[in-house]
Order: sequence, then C-alpha cells, then structure tokens
Amino acid sequence: MKVTDINTQTLTALLSLTKKKETLLAKIAEVEKDIAALASGEILAATRLIRAKSIKKRRGIAKGSKKARSPKGFMQGEIIKLLDAAGEIGLSVKELAEKVEKPAGQVHVWFSNTGKKLGLFEKIAGGKWRKLSNPTQ
Repeated sequence: MKVTDINTQTLTALLSLTKKKETLLAKIAEVEKDIAALASGEILAATRLIRAKSIKKRRGIAKGSKKARSPKGFMQGEIIKLLDAAGEIGLSVKELAEKVEKPAGQVHVWFSNTGKKLGLFEKIAGGKWRKLSNPTQ
C-alpha cells in the first residue's frame, strides 16, 4: 500500500487499531513484570499485589456504600413496639419490614428463629403476626 493511496477512513481505522495495540502491550508488560517478580523470589509480594488488584476489580468503584449495622436487639425492640401499637389486628411481615427498614426475608427469619424462642407472638391468617396479650413463658 502506497502512502498516497491512504484515505482518511483507512487512516482512522489504523489509528484505532494502533491504540488498541498499545493498550494490550501495556497489559502484557504488566503481566511480564508480575511474572518476573514471581520468578525472582518476590512471590509473597507479587501474589499480594495480584490479589489486591483482583479484589479492587470485584469491589468496583462504589466503596463504603454499605449501610451501618443496627445495634444488637434493635429488630426485637422495634418489632415488639410495632406489634404493641398494632394491637389485635397485627401486622404483616412486609409491613414490619418496611417500618424496620430491613428486607422482608430477614424479618421472616427473625420470626422463625428469635420470635419463636421469645413466645411473645402469634401468627394469624395471611402471614400477619400479633403480640400475645398474656404470653405464657
């Protein structure tokens, strides 16, 4: 191909491919550097470096977006208050979950485990729960 025969479309394609090639060469150089570090006896430092890079990729950019944990016994206290206020009508797991700001599955599991041990609650029709007026313990 002669230089005089190159049009702008071909030149743009060549430029794009050259950029991709440079990116790939940079990645190859990084991998070769890691291989050299492993071969030279810096195994621990190199594996830590590789693990740290892969963990950063898995975690993504949104760092620290987790909600803080509630204090121990928070859900129990909130559920007891809410069911006291609801009275004989009771509340559904979905309603409780919205008010306690927890997933409905977590509230359901709480009733299956902790709630059952307390003996303060009674399941009524339609997945609703109410607090017993005089619990027997």
